[in-house]
Amino acid sequence: MSVLIVYGTKYGFTTQCVDALASELQDEDIKKINLQTDNLPNLSGFDKIIIGGSIYAGMLRKNVKKFCQENKGIILDKKIGLFITCASDGETAEKQLHSNFDDELYQHATVKDYLGGKFDSEKAKFFDRFIIKMVSKSNKDKPQKIFGIEKERVRLFAEKMNQL
Repeated sequence: MSVLIVYGTKYGFTTQCVDALASELQDEDIKKINLQTDNLPNLSGFDKIIIGGSIYAGMLRKNVKKFCQENKGIILDKKIGLFITCASDGETAEKQLHSNFDDELYQHATVKDYLGGKFDSEKAKFFDRFIIKMVSKSNKDKPQKIFGIEKERVRLFAEKMNQL
């Protein structure tokens, strides 16, 4: 089977998650497409499509949303998985996952999860650091987890995709 992983990233952490996910998939043909740098192949040649991206200020990358809107008809004919990377976890991350994908696409997806989060202040621009600082202060009761790849979640995501 062939798998297409389509994603958007701002600082590169999502690329790390995609690489970890691809290494766990058992499919023969796996193609990874970063929507910011790569050309999109013909989607009809893939059996499974995995779509994801980073969350910034509660919103999924615009290029991922645009990809989903423009290719929804084709995507809905495939076996799909959806993921996000974010600095939240648990119920907050699940809400962000659900709210950032079209409901029809979300319901059609067999596999849905968040794969971890990381904020690299050295790579971040001033405005991004400011936003993170403000969000962190407003969530004093709920500390932000900014930790890295959730390897077990990646493994389980891949396991479910391998069963399709």
